[in-house]
Amino acid sequence: MTKKSPSVLHQKISRVRSFFIRAIRRRLGKYFTPRSVEEFDQMADRFGGHFQFRMDIDPASHWNSPGFLKIFGGFQPPGESRPLRRSGNGDRVRSDMLLLLLREITVRKIPGALAELGVYQGDSATLLHHYCPERRLYLFDTFAGFSSNDLAKESIDLHFNQQQQFTDTGVDLVLRRIGSNSDNLIVVAGWFPASASEQALAETYAFVHLDADLEAPISAGLEFFWPRLSPGGFVVVHDYNAWPGTRLAVDQFRERERPVAIPLADKSGSIVLVKPEAILPA
Repeated sequence: MTKKSPSVLHQKISRVRSFFIRAIRRRLGKYFTPRSVEEFDQMADRFGGHFQFRMDIDPASHWNSPGFLKIFGGFQPPGESRPLRRSGNGDRVRSDMLLLLLREITVRKIPGALAELGVYQGDSATLLHHYCPERRLYLFDTFAGFSSNDLAKESIDLHFNQQQQFTDTGVDLVLRRIGSNSDNLIVVAGWFPASASEQALAETYAFVHLDADLEAPISAGLEFFWPRLSPGGFVVVHDYNAWPGTRLAVDQFRERERPVAIPLADKSGSIVLVKPEAILPA
C-alpha cells in the first residue's frame, strides 16, 4: 500500500478543518454577527459597552480624509509622525482625548514637562511618553497600591473606595511596559506630595494626568500642579464621574480657583481643567 506524503495529508487536514470552521461561522453568524449599527449596539450592551465609530481623523476610519490629514495632521502635529499608543483598556474615547490634548500642547508650543500621579502599571504613561518623548515625564506613585492614610481620609464610604487596590505594580514593571530607558522618564516613588523631589518642585508643567482615585491625593495633586502649570496647559483628572473622592476634591478646587472645566464622556468620566492663557491687549 502506498503511503501518502506528509504534505498531501497536511493539505487534506487543512481543507477539512477549513470546511468545519466555515460551517461553524455560518451557523454562529446567524446568532452573533451584527447586521446593523443597532445590532452592534445591542451586542455591546450585553458586555456593558456600546458601539462607537472611530474619529474621522483615525486612519482606520471609514470617513478618514487623507487630504484633511495632510493639511491639519489629525492626531499628529502637521508634518510630523508620532507614535499613537492606546490606553484605557478599550476606552478609545479616553485614548483619543489624551492624544489630542498632547497634540494641542505640541502644536501651540506650551512649555513644560508632563506628569502623571497614579501610574499603576504604566498604561497611560506609555501613551504620554511615546507621543512626547522630548519632554520630561514625571511618574508619581507609591507603586504599592493605596496609602492606608489616604483611604482613612475618604469623606464618603462606598465600600469599594475603602479597599486596598492596585498593588500588582512596581517600578520595573512600569518601565518594561513603557519600553524606554530615556532620561526623560523620571520615576518618583513614595507617598505624594512628600515624595516630590527638588527637581519636581522646581519644574513647570504643560500637561498633568491625575489618576489617584482617592480624595487626599487628588486634592494634593491639584494643589501641587496648578501653580506650576503653564498658561494654556491641561490637568486631566480621571474618574471624576466614578470615584467619590475624586469628585469632591475636584469640585472643592473648582470652587476656589475657577478653572475652565470640561467634563468628558469617556468610561469613567474624566474632567479637563484648563489654565487660561493671558489675553494681551490688541
